[in-house]
Order: sequence, then structure tokens, then C-alpha cells
Amino acid sequence: MRAGKIVAIVIGVIAVLIGLALVLPGGAMLWAHGTQRGGDGFYATSGRVLSTSSYAVTTPAVDLHVEPWEWLRANDSATVRIQAEATSEPLFLGIGPSDKVAQYLANVAHDQVTDVGGWFQTVDYSHVTGGAPLTVPGRQDFWAASQAGSGTLMLDWPLQGGNWTAVMMNADGSAGVASAVKLGGRMDILLPIGVGLSGAGFVFFAIGVVLIVLGARRTRPPMQAAPVLPAAGGVAGQQA
Repeated sequence: MRAGKIVAIVIGVIAVLIGLALVLPGGAMLWAHGTQRGGDGFYATSGRVLSTSSYAVTTPAVDLHVEPWEWLRANDSATVRIQAEATSEPLFLGIGPSDKVAQYLANVAHDQVTDVGGWFQTVDYSHVTGGAPLTVPGRQDFWAASQAGSGTLMLDWPLQGGNWTAVMMNADGSAGVASAVKLGGRMDILLPIGVGLSGAGFVFFAIGVVLIVLGARRTRPPMQAAPVLPAAGGVAGQQA
């Protein structure tokens, strides 16, 4: 096999792999856009029951000091949604700066979510010891977004740069917090990204297949010209 064919096959295999690496996430985005997106444009997870016998359930601090988040926020194309069902006690949902939330809950008994289970919908927590909060959460002025009440609560928060923590408590600050919670988000740029990745992936895949086929094709040896035989009359004349 000639060196040029080997190079074509190697480049073709690399192109096919790049194509698959682009098509798979692009296809997943298109699938999510077509099947997991609600009429309001939000993608939502399945529900998880969050509960604690203490005074609050919190998420880990989320650091959004990243340029892409700033770009999404500037284009009003990314929003986080927290949906909770207040079944027994009126609930409070809030998203605030992590340092302010930590200061408010410094001496308050609460549980921080450390892992959200998959198939079995189990949730793991890290418990922080303490007492009751000095004031109810609704009286704090540091919340970037908050909702309180009974029934279905829907908290929408446009992404902002910073370090943030989400909190769920009873609205009156009492112990024993429980609710079925769903997380959702809206990213208007998800569809263009999915189309772009899928299109580029198909192009790389097609180029790779063509290169592999060309490299693997056998080169036919050149046809040799048949020897020219002398005419029958000439041979007879020479014999005479």
C-alpha cells in the first residue's frame, strides 16, 4: 500500500471520529429540544423529593464566574427555574450570594444536597448542626430571586455571574422541610448549537468515509500492450 493511501486512511479515521464526537452531543441537543422542551421553552428534570428534619435544604455553592455565562446573561438567553410543591407548610425558595446565605445559615441546622440519585431518585445530604434561624428567610434582603407561599411555587432566575446558593425553607422558618422539587432551564441558544454541531459532524463524517474508501481501494496494475506479431505473408516470404 502506498504512503499516500495510508495517510488518507489515517486522516479519514480521524475525521470520522471527530464527526461522531460532534454528532452525538448535537443530536442529544436536538432530541432534548424536540422531546424534553415544554411549551414555555423550559427543559425540566424529573421530580426529586427533598426533605430535612432541620430548618433548610441548600445546594452547594455554584460558581458562575465564567465568561460564557456572562455572554448568555447579556443575551437574555439563559434562565434557571426551580419548581416546588408546598404540600403542608408554606414554602420559601430563594437564590442568593453564597457568602450571604452562609452568613444567614451560619448557626442554623440545615442539610446541603451533595448528590441527586438517578434511577432510584435518592438524594444524599451533608448535615450542618445548629439551631433555629433568628429571622424568617423572607425578611432577608440579599436574595437575587425568591418565592414564598403554598401550592406550586415557580422561581425563575436569569443567570448572573457570581457565586450562588439555592435555599428551600418553610416560610415561617420552622423545622421539618419537605417538597417535591424539579429543576429546569431555558437556553435559547441550545437549538442553534445543536444544529451547528450536527451539521459539522456530518460533514466531517462524510469526508472521513470518502478518504477511507479512496485509501482502501486497490490500484489496478497498468495493462501491458500485447506484442505485435508479424503478418503471415511476411513470414512465408522470409521462409522462401
